[in-house]
Amino acid sequence: MLKKTILILFLSIFLLSSGCSDSTEDLAGSVEEVATAAAEVSGAIEEIENELNELEEIGESVDTVLSDVDDIEENADGNTAGDTNEETPVISNPSSDGEDLRIGAFNIQVFGVTKASKPDVMLVLADIVRTYDIIAIQEIRDSSQTALPDLVNLVNSDGSQYDYVVSERLGRTSSKEQYAYIYDTTTVAVTGIPETYPEPEGTDPFHRQPYISSFSAVGGDYDAVLMVIHTDPDEATEEINALDDVLEYAQMSYPDEGDFVIMGDFNADGNYFDEDSSSDLDSYFWLIDDSIDTTTKSTDYTYDRIVMTDTSDIVGDSGVFRYDLEYGLSEEMTVAVSDHYPVYMEVRCDGDSDL
Repeated sequence: MLKKTILILFLSIFLLSSGCSDSTEDLAGSVEEVATAAAEVSGAIEEIENELNELEEIGESVDTVLSDVDDIEENADGNTAGDTNEETPVISNPSSDGEDLRIGAFNIQVFGVTKASKPDVMLVLADIVRTYDIIAIQEIRDSSQTALPDLVNLVNSDGSQYDYVVSERLGRTSSKEQYAYIYDTTTVAVTGIPETYPEPEGTDPFHRQPYISSFSAVGGDYDAVLMVIHTDPDEATEEINALDDVLEYAQMSYPDEGDFVIMGDFNADGNYFDEDSSSDLDSYFWLIDDSIDTTTKSTDYTYDRIVMTDTSDIVGDSGVFRYDLEYGLSEEMTVAVSDHYPVYMEVRCDGDSDL
């Protein structure tokens, strides 16, 4: 089509310039034909530009498409959520008493440019983040590196002062993930240098190595070293057992610290992990026990966990944050946000002994 219209255009121009028109009527007809051909060319060019833009968007979303396939395999009981037509919910946040810290973890299912382009979903995510002093995010799948900054900017759009640290993109396949800690700078600060767990030479125990960071309370003496993990479901048992080595590494890196917390999507239930079996983390306290459902779909699994070396600083509530109930969301909207609920704990700001 484009070649044909260009040919007509040049042929008409040639006829005009060579004097082949024998009358004013012929000249008018040639001019009209040239104008028509030019309009067709312009339309064809515009169509090609639109197609190129669509191809560029597809290229930017390859990670998300691959991730959706992975997620369908991992969650055969449900489908990845699509767009919703619901009105943006009006959300009122629960808040702590200002003397405790709320720390938790959240697997934001396939968090990338597609999810970040949904204003209603992003609003819910921003409000969830604001309920935490520190929240460890998993399953960031975004080669453009824009979804996480967009979320934090939205969190801060109400005057909040959150910041984040983020890992490199991790994974053995083309589907890479990142971890991040989003934290309220008015209540906590990063201490030390966040790092990805350096697997010993010649070993490869994790598909996505844990991300380690230490934090301390701004208005108190509580401090802790956090480790976030998203295990591969097919090797969940092996990776959970390998977390003991990560803990030992963190303890050597922070010899004066007594509070170490491992949290995230362990895939520690169902066909991935036998809850009744023993693991190398059994000597530590599993704050999120087997009775809690951390999934938003019709399943009843405790995939997400918080494991601690010291429980003496826990003073408040702990468990899963049912944002669907808190915000009055429909099932469709709930699943559009994630297939996981956030897990959390509340600890005291003062009185940390680091025993």
